[in-house]
This record gives sequence, structure tokens and C-alpha cells, in this order.
Amino acid sequence: MTIGLRYAQISDIKAVGDLDYEAFNPYGTVENQETFHRRRIAFPHGFVVKELDGEIAAYGCSEKWLADRDPGLGEDPIKTHHAGGKIFCITGMAVRMKYRGKGYGLAVLDKLIEIAHQEGCTKIILETTHAQGLYFKRGFRIVRSREERGIRLDVMALDLD
Repeated sequence: MTIGLRYAQISDIKAVGDLDYEAFNPYGTVENQETFHRRRIAFPHGFVVKELDGEIAAYGCSEKWLADRDPGLGEDPIKTHHAGGKIFCITGMAVRMKYRGKGYGLAVLDKLIEIAHQEGCTKIILETTHAQGLYFKRGFRIVRSREERGIRLDVMALDLD
């Protein structure tokens, strides 16, 4: 896989949860470890990590959906992921603070885009509180903004050829 990325293992889930807390606690959008565990069960091919010096430096996870809709915080991926879905939702992505600015976020995003193509998806969606600039670099656009739990989220999309 690109730039040392690999598929997440069960043993990575605690570290992914810790990284998610580091990245998203300031925004109030932290997911719990059980959600990450269920994401890995639901779509293991859509969950990648970058490991450096024995720690998870970055991760990205995803699901495939049957219909285009807004992502939601705390959804159960066992219920929302559909193997035959054509909408690829990036459900989580982060880089540990000390590794930011080294291209790992774009590497994870590029791998998820590659997986979406391999899976025959027609569109990628995600939501973000603050990383719009990263996604703009790969052609994503803001399609709408919404609020959940008092948190402003931009829903972004990329149409695939």
C-alpha cells in the first residue's frame, strides 16, 4: 500500500480511538472505540492506518451506502454499510498532531479514493468540521452545511468517473 499504509487490524482499534480523541475532542466529534471496532468488522478493506515508530500516526475508515445522505455521528456501521452500495462515505480520518504536515493525510485520502474506485463507487461523501482545505486539494466540494449536537459540519462530495 502507498506510503506505508496497511489495513487496520483489531489490535489497532484502541490506538485509532486514542488518535481520534486527540484529533476531534476539541470539536466535540469523537467516536468511541466500539464504533471503530464495528467499522473494521463491517468493511475491513475500507479501513487503513499509517504506523510510525510503533504508533498509529494516521487512519481513515469508510463505508459503502445504498443512497446518498448526510453522515451522522455515532451511527452503527454494521447497519449502515452495504457491500453493494455505490456511495462511498469516509466515516473517519485523522493524523496525529506530531505527524501533520508530512503528507500522511493526503496519502490516507488518496488510498480511500483508490478503494472507492476499486469498489465501483460513483460518489464519495464525508463531513468535516475543519479540514475542508485537505479535501479541496483532491477536488471535493462542499454540498451543504448542517448542525448536529450544536456542531457545524460541512458535508463534502467528490463524483467519481
